Amino acid sequence: MASNPPHPQSPVRPWHFGAFLGSLLVGLLGGLLFIVILWLLTLFTPLGEALAVYGDKTAWYLTRATGTVAYLLLSASTIWGLLLSTRLIKEAVPAPLTLAMHNVLSWLAVGMAGFHGFILLFDSYYTYQLRDLVVPFMGPYRPGWVGLGVLGSYLILLTSVSFSFRKQLGQRRWRQLHYLTFVAYGLVTLHGLMAGTDSVDPGMRLVYLGSSALIIFLTLFRILAAVDQSEGRRARP
Repeated sequence: MASNPPHPQSPVRPWHFGAFLGSLLVGLLGGLLFIVILWLLTLFTPLGEALAVYGDKTAWYLTRATGTVAYLLLSASTIWGLLLSTRLIKEAVPAPLTLAMHNVLSWLAVGMAGFHGFILLFDSYYTYQLRDLVVPFMGPYRPGWVGLGVLGSYLILLTSVSFSFRKQLGQRRWRQLHYLTFVAYGLVTLHGLMAGTDSVDPGMRLVYLGSSALIIFLTLFRILAAVDQSEGRRARP
């Protein structure tokens, strides 16, 4: 009896450095476009007059606002990523759309985090240079805690770029790399709590602790569900 021929394996797509640069360029251009739009709004709309009221503190207020928005976007991206494995999301939303939403939220968090740091160059109280923003633990204000935010931003950028290389990396390696999101989230949370001037506000404390508690709960739920599913497979004859 002739044996069945082996199934041909699908070829592994090579990693292209050009694709990496393209993804990085898209993120940078997106952040630059956001800055240009905001600048134009300050010139030709009442937004400029509204910000002028704050005088030299405009950059400080914008830094606080963009930092909060960046953290909310990162929290939403992390929570949505955890919900992707649940049956509720799988049945309610098509898989390509859920992954696209996760990708968009991640890149929005990257762009807003970049803008959050960029505004510090115009701060009138602390003198920041570009080096202080790209090299961790170099800034004039609480360099240790701010440095954690810089490291967390790099990890968010890395995991966001990995969306473009999911097929090249393979599902298993891509998922392992994606676990860095939890490290990034922890670093950014510590950065916000210890370096953020709004962290003493009860509302912001609720944002930090509430989102962290929800992410921890969803993570434990996902782990327990995976263990239960694995034991169920072993119990089958």
